[in-house]
Amino acid sequence: MTQINLWKSQQEFFEWGPSPVMFMGGVGSGKSYILVLKMLYLLDLYPGSRGLIARQRFNQLKKTTSATLFQILPRDKVARRNDNEGSITLINGSQLLLVHLEGAESLSNLKSLEINFAAIDQTEDISAEAWDTLYERVGRWSGAMRRSGWPDNWPHKNRLGQNIPPRYLFGNCYSPGYDHFLTARFWEHGAEREKYAAQGYKVVSGSTRDNLALSEEYVADRIAMGPEYVRRFVDATDWGAHEGRIFDIDAQSILDPTPELVERILRTMRLHRVYDHGESSPSAMLWYATDSQNNVFVYREYMEAGLVVSQHRRNIYDWSKSDSPNGTEPPSYYSNLADPAIFSKNRGKTATSKARWSVADEFVDRRIVDAETAIYFRPAVNDEAATINRVREYLRPDGRHFNPLTGKRGAPRVYFLRRTPDYPRGCYETLVDLRNAKRKEIGVRPDGTKMFSDERDDKVRDHLTDCLRYAIIMRPARGLEADRPPPESGTIRIDEYYKLTEKERGYAANEARRHYVGHSYGY
Repeated sequence: MTQINLWKSQQEFFEWGPSPVMFMGGVGSGKSYILVLKMLYLLDLYPGSRGLIARQRFNQLKKTTSATLFQILPRDKVARRNDNEGSITLINGSQLLLVHLEGAESLSNLKSLEINFAAIDQTEDISAEAWDTLYERVGRWSGAMRRSGWPDNWPHKNRLGQNIPPRYLFGNCYSPGYDHFLTARFWEHGAEREKYAAQGYKVVSGSTRDNLALSEEYVADRIAMGPEYVRRFVDATDWGAHEGRIFDIDAQSILDPTPELVERILRTMRLHRVYDHGESSPSAMLWYATDSQNNVFVYREYMEAGLVVSQHRRNIYDWSKSDSPNGTEPPSYYSNLADPAIFSKNRGKTATSKARWSVADEFVDRRIVDAETAIYFRPAVNDEAATINRVREYLRPDGRHFNPLTGKRGAPRVYFLRRTPDYPRGCYETLVDLRNAKRKEIGVRPDGTKMFSDERDDKVRDHLTDCLRYAIIMRPARGLEADRPPPESGTIRIDEYYKLTEKERGYAANEARRHYVGHSYGY
């Protein structure tokens, strides 16, 4: 017997039950070790079971994951080993498969597996499709036993009524980035967190500092890499990069799309749309509303690639119907803005004539496209520096501004209704784009922090970010003031009091001016 010492995060990950769990750790935090150890424990507890350890790249699977596996697994527990097939059979009849996910056929191979348990090393490298495929395959193998026998009333059975091991799917990862499916599902602020938390999804964070087997010099070298590196790849506290980020989104800005709030937006505010067109890249649109206090509520997003203009028109028309009271046709939006580039005459050019129409013209064409879907856009301003600054101003909590829902002072001016299972067209991709927007990296300072230019990184997706830039820079028109109930009998509103006493206050001001003639004053 070998004494195994686990630190708190490792133990929490190891002991977590069958629902999906992710160990997000720093470098050297023992992620691979505890993942392999948990898999071997399950294969030992359930003789005759089948497990799988997957990794995206074959070389990493061979050099790193397999090396950790054979460091832990005693040789006398191995009955048969086939490195060509990537399989190990233990003396208790359990089988472990080592699988890489490189190549077009890798997902197809996963779909034919029947396994009880699956573990993924460095899950940030794989796709959501690969994760979901493995989740579908776990629990399909029924040839396993339980080492101490099946207890009475064992809850895990197949459809034939046979006892089977629980379905285990677990993995480890580094900080995956704000646009990753892991972030959406496991992060407490992830767009899909509510849905997957209900399925038992759990994340455990482990720091490099926790691993007492590492030398002080190694840990010190990692910490010297700079605060951004430490937060993401040492302490594993951040889900994406902060250095160079352009926009910060306050927690107040992300709202739950309650029926009452949606109704308030659609029935009491001014409604607007803003569009960004793409030919090979996605086309995007945001629906937003404005209230009387200069607040902007982004309540719907659209992003599709590979469609012609008529298809975008139809989709936008259909999505806009729900904004009207009867739900049969879109309302009259207060403004329809678009990227000014779509107004350039760049279509219909021939060898002997210049271009004759624009994308904006195609949005109003009524000859071969349904007339009801026509949209007359107005060009927005696309001054990079000015639009970015204006969006940052709206996102920034202002000590003079009151939250439109809670009434608390110190609120931002732009809000996003997040996507939920019950509100599937809410904002998710918009928040991803804003969190990922960053400036171009131009170097590293001596202290390890990165240096950035004033320019945006053009490798980062920005379609919905651009929509928000266009919307905010155009100074969204304020919504109408809501009708107020009449004052109680015997009382008067303060604004009405000032109107009634305007003359008296004017006389008093004149008297004050006469009194101070010849005297200087200031502030």
